[in-house]
Amino acid sequence: MRCLFSHPGGVVIIEMPDKKAFLKSVSIGMSIIVLVGAGLLTGCTAPAEDNTGSKAENNNPPAVEESNQDKIMPEFTALLEGNPGPDAIIEFMDKNIAEVSRENASKMLDELEKALKNNLQELEEKYYSTAVQESLFIAYKPEFDLSKLDSIQNAEVKSLIEETKAMGYKAETAEGMFFPIINYEFLKKFSPYAGDDVKDYIDIMAVESNKVPAKDAALVIGWDEVVERALAQEGFIRKHSGSDKVESIKKLQKKYITFMLYGLNNTPLFSYDTKEMDPEAKEVYIKAVKNNSDSELMKLLGGYMEILEKSDYKLSEEADKFRKNADGL
Repeated sequence: MRCLFSHPGGVVIIEMPDKKAFLKSVSIGMSIIVLVGAGLLTGCTAPAEDNTGSKAENNNPPAVEESNQDKIMPEFTALLEGNPGPDAIIEFMDKNIAEVSRENASKMLDELEKALKNNLQELEEKYYSTAVQESLFIAYKPEFDLSKLDSIQNAEVKSLIEETKAMGYKAETAEGMFFPIINYEFLKKFSPYAGDDVKDYIDIMAVESNKVPAKDAALVIGWDEVVERALAQEGFIRKHSGSDKVESIKKLQKKYITFMLYGLNNTPLFSYDTKEMDPEAKEVYIKAVKNNSDSELMKLLGGYMEILEKSDYKLSEEADKFRKNADGL
């Protein structure tokens, strides 16, 4: 809760304590700024809360006290030295991220992502047991939702899924197997406190984890969404050219360029029999090139479409050579 006190020297903001359970046991503690001198209470406002018990996302978090950071960041460094799991970092961030600068919040999110990546293999091994796979297969329905645990009878498996959620992962399935992936949507509760590049990075990655683009060697998103995501990635690279996250987004964009120029084995851009271009993709690409004339990516796609137009949108040797050269971008 934020309160404003006025006094002859100006206005002082006081952060009042606000506790709420996060998942099972995480307590969010807010420090109190002591008011010096007499003052008059002019107003108090309480931040909204999201359904996780954390503060609602705020694109303009308040200025932080240097004294708080001087204590919090050394504690965070000490925590990292103990090689903590993602859950321990999440617990620390829940309690402290609102009290640090955007730069330090970005560092916290970066370290959390590293921990999630480093811990992933260990969590995967738990999923690959026969008991877990069988239980998840029985419970599985299209658009499998981890929040619907009542359909899973095995207590051990249910506990594993709850652990998965609490640690910042989610379950995914492909080729008949279930496995965990990083849930970037979960990380969005922290991103408003971070720098703009980190926030935009988390947003892009959340799109990927919310709905993966491909499964079982087939696209599970439309050609229009392939283009839309690729354009968002290009926008990030242009806007945040100096960001540490640029290389990660460039790698992701290379995958989407492959989707655009080739498709996938079970969703090919060109028919295996007739070599004709997928008619839906053709329509989407022509429109995208026309509507995004300032995009270098769409200029690339436009060059591809010009070549294909000469062969009545059938895969030609010239088009094949073009897309192979584009792989090197």
